[in-house]
Amino acid sequence: MKVNFMRTHPLREALTHEDWNRIHLAWEGETPEDSITEEEWEAATDLMFDAIATKIQTHMGVLVLQ
Repeated sequence: MKVNFMRTHPLREALTHEDWNRIHLAWEGETPEDSITEEEWEAATDLMFDAIATKIQTHMGVLVLQ
């Protein structure tokens, strides 16, 4: 079964702690938005989505096969 839609952004694994700090500063408006790449922005958005979904999830996820 192919589940590409369930993967995390590939750049998330490659970013260093310093990269995440730089992305965070851009998100907070402390540095210009163009100080990070579009790929870094997408990786951070992917991480943020996962964090929010985990916080508000009311039950364990279930994979249903039909």
